[in-house]
Amino acid sequence: MNNMDKVGGAINLTSAFAMVSHDIKNSLGILLKFIGMIAENCELKQGADMEYEVRRINNNLVKLLTLFKVDEGVYLLNLDAHSVKDFLDEALLEHGVILRQKGIEYEVECDPELFWYFDRNLMMGVMGNAISNALRYTNDRIRLTAEASPRGLAIGVEDNGEGFPDAMLELQNGFMQPESGFLNNNTGLGLYFTQTVLDLHKHDGIHGQVKLANRVEESGGIFSIILP
Repeated sequence: MNNMDKVGGAINLTSAFAMVSHDIKNSLGILLKFIGMIAENCELKQGADMEYEVRRINNNLVKLLTLFKVDEGVYLLNLDAHSVKDFLDEALLEHGVILRQKGIEYEVECDPELFWYFDRNLMMGVMGNAISNALRYTNDRIRLTAEASPRGLAIGVEDNGEGFPDAMLELQNGFMQPESGFLNNNTGLGLYFTQTVLDLHKHDGIHGQVKLANRVEESGGIFSIILP
Protein backbone atom coordinates (compact mmCIF):
# COMPACT_ATOMS: atom_id res chain seq x y z
CA MET A 1 0.00 0.00 0.00
CA ASN A 2 1.26 3.48 -0.80
CA ASN A 3 2.68 5.24 2.26
CA MET A 4 0.61 8.30 1.38
CA ASP A 5 -2.50 6.28 2.29
CA LYS A 6 -1.24 5.76 5.83
CA VAL A 7 -0.89 7.95 8.88
CA GLY A 8 0.95 6.43 11.82
CA GLY A 9 0.76 2.99 10.21
CA ALA A 10 -3.03 3.05 9.77
CA ILE A 11 -5.35 4.40 7.13
CA ASN A 12 -6.65 7.82 8.16
CA LEU A 13 -10.26 7.40 7.02
CA THR A 14 -11.31 10.71 8.55
CA SER A 15 -8.85 12.69 6.46
CA ALA A 16 -9.64 10.58 3.39
CA PHE A 17 -13.36 11.32 3.82
CA ALA A 18 -12.71 15.05 4.07
CA MET A 19 -10.46 15.15 1.00
CA VAL A 20 -12.72 13.01 -1.18
CA SER A 21 -15.82 14.95 -0.09
CA HIS A 22 -14.16 18.24 -1.00
CA ASP A 23 -13.19 16.84 -4.40
CA ILE A 24 -16.72 15.59 -5.06
CA LYS A 25 -18.19 18.90 -3.93
CA ASN A 26 -15.95 20.82 -6.34
CA SER A 27 -16.93 18.53 -9.22
CA LEU A 28 -20.60 18.91 -8.39
CA GLY A 29 -20.16 22.69 -8.39
CA ILE A 30 -18.81 22.55 -11.95
CA LEU A 31 -21.58 20.15 -12.97
CA LEU A 32 -24.21 22.51 -11.52
CA LYS A 33 -22.92 25.34 -13.73
CA PHE A 34 -23.24 23.20 -16.86
CA ILE A 35 -26.70 21.97 -15.87
CA GLY A 36 -27.78 25.55 -15.18
CA MET A 37 -26.63 26.63 -18.64
CA ILE A 38 -28.44 23.72 -20.28
CA ALA A 39 -31.63 24.26 -18.28
CA GLU A 40 -31.65 27.98 -19.12
CA ASN A 41 -31.58 27.19 -22.84
CA CYS A 42 -34.23 24.49 -22.97
CA GLU A 43 -37.86 24.22 -22.00
CA LEU A 44 -37.62 20.69 -20.63
CA LYS A 45 -38.82 20.27 -17.06
CA GLN A 46 -36.17 17.54 -16.66
CA GLY A 47 -33.48 20.23 -16.74
CA ALA A 48 -34.82 21.80 -13.56
CA ASP A 49 -35.33 18.38 -11.97
CA MET A 50 -31.73 17.44 -12.74
CA GLU A 51 -30.40 20.67 -11.24
CA TYR A 52 -32.54 20.16 -8.14
CA GLU A 53 -31.17 16.65 -7.51
CA VAL A 54 -27.53 17.59 -8.12
CA ARG A 55 -27.90 20.66 -5.90
CA ARG A 56 -29.43 18.45 -3.19
CA ILE A 57 -26.44 16.09 -3.33
CA ASN A 58 -24.07 19.05 -3.19
CA ASN A 59 -25.93 20.57 -0.23
CA ASN A 60 -25.79 17.27 1.66
CA LEU A 61 -22.03 17.09 1.12
CA VAL A 62 -21.67 20.65 2.42
CA LYS A 63 -23.68 19.69 5.50
CA LEU A 64 -21.54 16.63 6.20
CA LEU A 65 -18.29 18.54 5.72
CA THR A 66 -19.46 21.32 8.03
CA LEU A 67 -20.59 18.86 10.68
CA PHE A 68 -17.23 17.11 10.35
CA LYS A 69 -15.33 20.38 10.93
CA VAL A 70 -17.52 21.34 13.89
CA ASP A 71 -17.11 17.88 15.44
CA GLU A 72 -13.33 18.08 14.98
CA GLY A 73 -13.33 21.55 16.52
CA VAL A 74 -11.64 23.12 13.49
CA TYR A 75 -14.48 25.26 12.15
CA LEU A 76 -13.82 28.98 12.64
CA LEU A 77 -17.04 30.94 13.02
CA ASN A 78 -16.98 34.04 10.81
CA LEU A 79 -19.49 36.53 12.25
CA ASP A 80 -20.08 39.74 10.34
CA ALA A 81 -22.90 42.21 9.70
CA HIS A 82 -24.97 41.41 6.61
CA SER A 83 -27.97 42.91 4.85
CA VAL A 84 -30.67 40.33 5.56
CA LYS A 85 -32.68 41.29 2.45
CA ASP A 86 -29.63 40.87 0.18
CA PHE A 87 -28.84 37.57 1.89
CA LEU A 88 -32.34 36.19 1.28
CA ASP A 89 -32.35 37.41 -2.33
CA GLU A 90 -29.03 35.67 -2.94
CA ALA A 91 -30.28 32.44 -1.35
CA LEU A 92 -33.25 32.47 -3.74
CA LEU A 93 -31.05 33.32 -6.72
CA GLU A 94 -29.23 30.00 -6.35
CA HIS A 95 -32.54 28.29 -7.16
CA GLY A 96 -33.50 30.70 -9.95
CA VAL A 97 -33.59 28.14 -12.77
CA ILE A 98 -35.82 25.77 -10.81
CA LEU A 99 -38.15 28.59 -9.80
CA ARG A 100 -38.55 29.79 -13.40
CA GLN A 101 -38.87 26.42 -15.08
CA LYS A 102 -41.38 25.09 -12.58
CA GLY A 103 -43.35 28.33 -12.59
CA ILE A 104 -43.08 28.76 -8.83
CA GLU A 105 -43.93 32.24 -7.60
CA TYR A 106 -41.87 33.71 -4.80
CA GLU A 107 -41.62 36.80 -2.64
CA VAL A 108 -39.25 38.17 -0.03
CA GLU A 109 -40.70 40.21 2.83
CA CYS A 110 -37.89 42.01 4.65
CA ASP A 111 -36.91 45.56 5.57
CA PRO A 112 -34.01 46.57 3.26
CA GLU A 113 -32.45 48.39 6.22
CA LEU A 114 -32.32 45.28 8.39
CA PHE A 115 -28.77 44.09 9.17
CA TRP A 116 -27.68 41.22 11.44
CA TYR A 117 -24.51 39.48 12.56
CA PHE A 118 -24.14 35.87 11.42
CA ASP A 119 -21.81 33.47 9.61
CA ARG A 120 -22.91 33.93 6.00
CA ASN A 121 -21.60 30.60 4.67
CA LEU A 122 -23.22 28.57 7.42
CA MET A 123 -26.52 30.41 7.14
CA MET A 124 -26.49 30.07 3.34
CA GLY A 125 -26.35 26.31 3.90
CA VAL A 126 -29.32 26.53 6.27
CA MET A 127 -31.34 28.61 3.80
CA GLY A 128 -30.35 26.39 0.88
CA ASN A 129 -31.73 23.39 2.75
CA ALA A 130 -34.94 25.19 3.74
CA ILE A 131 -35.62 26.57 0.25
CA SER A 132 -34.82 23.21 -1.36
CA ASN A 133 -37.39 21.48 0.86
CA ALA A 134 -39.96 24.19 0.16
CA LEU A 135 -39.43 23.78 -3.60
CA ARG A 136 -39.87 20.05 -3.27
CA TYR A 137 -43.22 20.20 -1.50
CA THR A 138 -44.84 23.46 -2.58
CA ASN A 139 -47.67 23.62 -5.09
CA ASP A 140 -46.66 26.85 -6.81
CA ARG A 141 -45.52 29.47 -4.30
CA ILE A 142 -42.90 30.13 -1.60
CA ARG A 143 -42.33 33.13 0.63
CA LEU A 144 -39.28 34.22 2.62
CA THR A 145 -39.75 36.54 5.59
CA ALA A 146 -37.39 38.19 8.05
CA GLU A 147 -37.85 40.66 10.88
CA ALA A 148 -36.17 41.74 14.10
CA SER A 149 -37.99 40.47 17.17
CA PRO A 150 -37.34 40.67 20.94
CA ARG A 151 -35.86 37.16 20.72
CA GLY A 152 -33.60 37.90 17.76
CA LEU A 153 -33.73 37.77 13.97
CA ALA A 154 -36.75 35.73 12.89
CA ILE A 155 -36.48 34.14 9.41
CA GLY A 156 -39.26 32.08 7.85
CA VAL A 157 -39.58 29.98 4.70
CA GLU A 158 -43.19 29.25 3.78
CA ASP A 159 -44.73 27.07 1.06
CA ASN A 160 -48.30 26.26 0.01
CA GLY A 161 -47.97 22.48 -0.16
CA GLU A 162 -49.56 19.91 2.14
CA GLY A 163 -47.56 20.98 5.17
CA PHE A 164 -45.52 18.93 7.61
CA PRO A 165 -46.98 15.62 8.88
CA ASP A 166 -48.39 15.82 12.40
CA ALA A 167 -46.02 13.07 13.60
CA MET A 168 -43.02 15.07 12.41
CA LEU A 169 -44.23 18.21 14.16
CA GLU A 170 -44.67 16.27 17.40
CA LEU A 171 -41.20 14.70 17.17
CA GLN A 172 -39.31 17.55 15.49
CA ASN A 173 -36.93 18.07 18.42
CA GLY A 174 -35.94 14.40 18.18
CA PHE A 175 -34.97 14.82 14.54
CA MET A 176 -32.38 17.38 15.62
CA GLN A 177 -30.40 14.88 17.68
CA PRO A 178 -27.84 12.49 16.11
CA GLU A 179 -29.10 9.52 18.14
CA SER A 180 -32.52 9.85 16.45
CA GLY A 181 -31.23 8.07 13.34
CA PHE A 182 -31.41 11.30 11.32
CA LEU A 183 -29.06 9.91 8.65
CA ASN A 184 -31.94 7.73 7.47
CA ASN A 185 -33.98 10.82 6.68
CA ASN A 186 -32.85 13.76 4.53
CA THR A 187 -35.12 16.15 6.39
CA GLY A 188 -33.64 14.92 9.66
CA LEU A 189 -30.12 15.58 8.43
CA GLY A 190 -31.13 19.09 7.38
CA LEU A 191 -32.69 19.79 10.78
CA TYR A 192 -29.66 18.47 12.65
CA PHE A 193 -27.36 20.58 10.48
CA THR A 194 -29.56 23.64 11.04
CA GLN A 195 -29.60 23.16 14.81
CA THR A 196 -25.82 22.67 14.83
CA VAL A 197 -25.37 25.96 12.95
CA LEU A 198 -27.77 27.78 15.26
CA ASP A 199 -25.98 26.39 18.33
CA LEU A 200 -22.83 28.10 17.07
CA HIS A 201 -24.69 31.41 16.89
CA LYS A 202 -25.17 32.54 20.47
CA HIS A 203 -25.44 35.80 22.37
CA ASP A 204 -25.44 36.20 26.14
CA GLY A 205 -25.69 32.42 26.47
CA ILE A 206 -28.76 32.19 24.21
CA HIS A 207 -28.53 29.92 21.17
CA GLY A 208 -30.43 30.09 17.90
CA GLN A 209 -33.58 28.01 17.51
CA VAL A 210 -35.40 26.20 14.71
CA LYS A 211 -39.08 25.29 14.55
CA LEU A 212 -41.42 23.61 12.07
CA ALA A 213 -45.11 24.51 11.89
CA ASN A 214 -48.05 24.45 9.50
CA ARG A 215 -49.92 27.50 8.28
CA VAL A 216 -53.26 28.04 10.02
CA GLU A 217 -55.51 29.69 7.46
CA GLU A 218 -53.99 28.08 4.35
CA SER A 219 -52.23 24.84 3.52
CA GLY A 220 -48.46 24.71 3.64
CA GLY A 221 -45.50 24.46 5.98
CA ILE A 222 -43.39 27.08 7.74
CA PHE A 223 -39.70 26.58 8.49
CA SER A 224 -38.65 29.16 11.11
CA ILE A 225 -35.37 30.04 12.75
CA ILE A 226 -34.38 32.58 15.38
CA LEU A 227 -30.87 34.05 15.41
CA PRO A 228 -29.96 35.74 18.74
